[in-house]
Amino acid sequence: MTIYCIDTSALIAAWYERYKPNRFPRLWTQFDALIAEQRLRSSVMVLDECSRRSPELHDWLKDREDMFLIPDAPIQTRVDHIVNTYTGLVMQGKEKFAADPFLIATAEVHGFTVVTEETGPDSLRKIPGVCRALKVPSINLMELFDAEDWVIG
Repeated sequence: MTIYCIDTSALIAAWYERYKPNRFPRLWTQFDALIAEQRLRSSVMVLDECSRRSPELHDWLKDREDMFLIPDAPIQTRVDHIVNTYTGLVMQGKEKFAADPFLIATAEVHGFTVVTEETGPDSLRKIPGVCRALKVPSINLMELFDAEDWVIG
């Protein structure tokens, strides 16, 4: 059974751009089911990132904060490796502790599949490219829906 590690980009895209909760309430119920099964997880750094980018989404996530993992020593070790190896992932001017390396490290350490709306599987400046280099599975929202056989609407 696949466990997913969701990125800020996927959450923002779903919440604001594609599947607004007031228009697609069933989808958000399905997300809640994955969260209850502990199959939708993320790094606490994603929760923090969402707090600065989207107060409404952050409020929804805050009620589900058990899905967010705090970086332990193995994750922190992998974050250090990722940041030092894939230097373009956290670009100059971005926050020092941007969520991307924590998301990838969390997925790598726990064997999760990353869900992101970033594109660029060949770019080592983007989540999919770094995931590919590290052999961490990475999918987008539609691929998650397909994997879970969700019908929305």
